[in-house]
Amino acid sequence: MEIRTTKKRLIYAASKIFAEKGFHDATIAEICEAAEANIAAVNYHFGDKENLYREVWAFLFEKSALEHPLPTALPETEPERWLRNFIRSRIEEIFDTGICSRLPQLLHRVMGEHTEIHDIIFETYLRPGHELVSRAIEALLGPGATDNQLKLAHINFMGLHIFLNVRHQKDKEKKNKRRRLPSIDDPDQLARQVEEFALGGLLATRNLIQHTGTLS
Repeated sequence: MEIRTTKKRLIYAASKIFAEKGFHDATIAEICEAAEANIAAVNYHFGDKENLYREVWAFLFEKSALEHPLPTALPETEPERWLRNFIRSRIEEIFDTGICSRLPQLLHRVMGEHTEIHDIIFETYLRPGHELVSRAIEALLGPGATDNQLKLAHINFMGLHIFLNVRHQKDKEKKNKRRRLPSIDDPDQLARQVEEFALGGLLATRNLIQHTGTLS
């Protein structure tokens, strides 16, 4: 059994409470109570609530990178395969039942509470993945795609798993109320379906651009 230091207990407790309540509504007092630590421990180990929040992001991002890693190949080399692997890893992360599930839950919270710290979080942890997706889409669609076509393809591709995450988090919050998503008894089957849908749309877009130069 892992023996956690006070600092680790605070990060584990904070990751759960920040994911459930967001940065603003989570309090140091409840985090310390969950971690069985005194409030002075937060100041000692992190300085303040904001630095603790940053540590939680670093902790969850590292955990998720190990459990649900981004594709290792260069997106320009095998763009279709890269994008398939990317969307699958994101879906698997969303429906993870362990501690990694806290990262997509935290991402859902971020969407509703914009602050300067969230700009920093986006630049540090999210923008690199977005840029890799853009490179892969550009390679897949080919040189005939315009900037607007590339941006639209990126939004549509990313929107699939972002929307699924929003719905999944809202369903978890509602618990016994009517769910908006179908029962997720087989996350792997869902991942395959989303993967096919996402890549099918991109390949159809490429076909239209190559044959007509437009998306109509």
